[in-house]
Amino acid sequence: DQLVPANHLVRKIESALDFSFMYELVEDMYSEVGRPSIDPVILVKLANGININIIFSIKTNTFAKLCEQTYTNCITEVLLLMNTIEEFLPTSFENMAMNGPVVLMQWSIEKDQQIINHITPNIERIFGYKPEEVTSGQTPLFSYVIEEDQEKFINIMNQRILNKSSFWESSYRIYAKNGDIRYTTTYTYMMENPLTHEYSLISYLFDQTEIKKEMSMHIALEHRWATAIDSAKEGVWDWNLQSNDVFLSKHWKSMLGYKEHEIPDELNEWKKRIHPQDVERVFKVLNNHIHQESSIFECEHRLLHADGTYRWILDRGKAIERDEQGFALRMIGTHVDITERKEIEFELQERNKELEQLIEQVKELSNTDSLTLLYNRRKMIEEIKNAQHQLEYEHQIYTLAILDLDYFKNINDQYGHTFGDIALQTFANLLKRQLGDSNVIGRWGGEEFIILFPSKNGEDSKQLLSDLQECCNEELLKYRMDSVRLSFSAGICEVLDLKLSDEIIQYADQALYLAKSLGRQQVIIHKEGLPIM
Repeated sequence: DQLVPANHLVRKIESALDFSFMYELVEDMYSEVGRPSIDPVILVKLANGININIIFSIKTNTFAKLCEQTYTNCITEVLLLMNTIEEFLPTSFENMAMNGPVVLMQWSIEKDQQIINHITPNIERIFGYKPEEVTSGQTPLFSYVIEEDQEKFINIMNQRILNKSSFWESSYRIYAKNGDIRYTTTYTYMMENPLTHEYSLISYLFDQTEIKKEMSMHIALEHRWATAIDSAKEGVWDWNLQSNDVFLSKHWKSMLGYKEHEIPDELNEWKKRIHPQDVERVFKVLNNHIHQESSIFECEHRLLHADGTYRWILDRGKAIERDEQGFALRMIGTHVDITERKEIEFELQERNKELEQLIEQVKELSNTDSLTLLYNRRKMIEEIKNAQHQLEYEHQIYTLAILDLDYFKNINDQYGHTFGDIALQTFANLLKRQLGDSNVIGRWGGEEFIILFPSKNGEDSKQLLSDLQECCNEELLKYRMDSVRLSFSAGICEVLDLKLSDEIIQYADQALYLAKSLGRQQVIIHKEGLPIM
C-alpha cells in the first residue's frame, strides 16, 4: 500500500554483492516511507535474467540467518559422509557426482601451479564448465577465483601446507563460465606423497549461491516457530536487548498460574517475580552470557506463582545476535518447571544427611569400647599411626603408656564380674577426667588401658601417671559399705624418632611387665637394654 520509486530499488540492488545487503535496503525503505501495514514484496532481476520475489517481514533478518545456518549445517554433515558413500555406495556416489549439488575435485600442486586432475561432471550443470575445460592443465585453479579472493586463496593454501593440515574449510567467490559470481565453500583434504613430497588434494565445492534463493523459506520457518511456541510445554521468551522488547509465550505465563492476557510482555514481569535470594546469582549468570563470557545462559531459580508459592524454574537461553564487540543484542530461551524435581532433590539431601549421621554413629561405635566408651584397640592403633605421621613430617614427639589394673582378678573373684565391669568404668571415667583434655585414651583389652601423650616426653608422662595414682584412693570405688582399692602399674615408651608401631607397643609392654615384677603400683619408662621379660 506504500511504494518506493523503482529506480531507487534498482540502484540499491545493482550495487549489492550479497543478499544480506537487501536487509539494509528494506531498513532504508522503512526509514524513508515509514513501516508499511503489510509485508513489502520486492522483485529482484539478477544478471542472469532470473526473477526473484522476496517478501520481507519484521523478523526476516533473523529467520533468514537461521535458515542459512541450518542449511549450512546440513551440507557440512553431507560432506563429511562423502568418503563413506564413495567407498560403500559407488552407484549412489556416481549419481551424486552427476546430479548432486556438491562438486568433487582432485587437484595437485606442481611447480607452484595448482593443476586440476579430475572433477565430477556436475561442474557443468552448476558452474557451466565442461570437465575437460578445467582438467586440461592450461588454467591454474586459482584463476577461477575472483581477483579480490585470489590472495586469500593462495595464503590459506600455503599456510595449510606449511602446517601440514590434512583438512580445512574456506570460502571464496569464483567465476561461472557465463561470468556470474558464485559464492562457494570448499572442504579440502590434503595428502603428501612420501617419495616425491608432492601434494594431492581433494576438494568438495558447494555452491552457496543457491542458498540465497532459499531465503523465502523464512516464511515457513516463522510459521513453524510460532506453532512450536504455541504447542511446546516449555515457556518461551524472546528478548531484544536493544529495544528492551520482550515476548513471553502463553505457556511461560501459565507456568506461573496466569492467563495469557494477565501478564504483559515486559522484562520486569520476570524480574519482579524472582526470589530475593536468587536475584544476585541469576543476574550474574545472565550478565556473563550477555558479555560473551559463557556459551549459553543456564540458571535454576525460583519464580513467584500466582498462588503465592515459589516454583523452581530451569531458565536456559542463548544470544542469537551480537554486535561487533560481542555484546548480546537478542536472546531467546525457555522456562521449564522443575519444582517436582527440586523437591525430590531436597528430600534426597535430607535423607543423605540422615545417612551421614547414621554412618558417623556406626563409625563411632566401631571406634569405641562399648563398656568404657573409650577408644577401642583398633582406633588406638590408628591414633598411633597418626602420631607417627606427625613425628615424621612435623617432628612432634609423643609418649605411649600401657596401664594394667593391679590384682583385678581378685576383684572379679570376690565381688563378681558385674562389679568388675563397674570398676573398669570407674577407672575409665577417672582417666577421662584427669587426662582427657589433650591426650588420647583407649581400652587396650581386659583390665589394660593405653594412653597416647602428644608432644610429651617420658618424664612428663610419668609425672602425670604418678599424679593419677594418688587419685586412686579408698573413696574412688565402693562395694556396698566397703572401700575397694584400685591401683595400676604402667609402662612408658618415649618416642623421639621413627620406630615401627609394633616396636613401640612392645617397648611399653616390656616396661609394664617390669613394673608388675617389681611389686606393682609403679610407673617404669623403657630404656635401651631393658631386659625382655
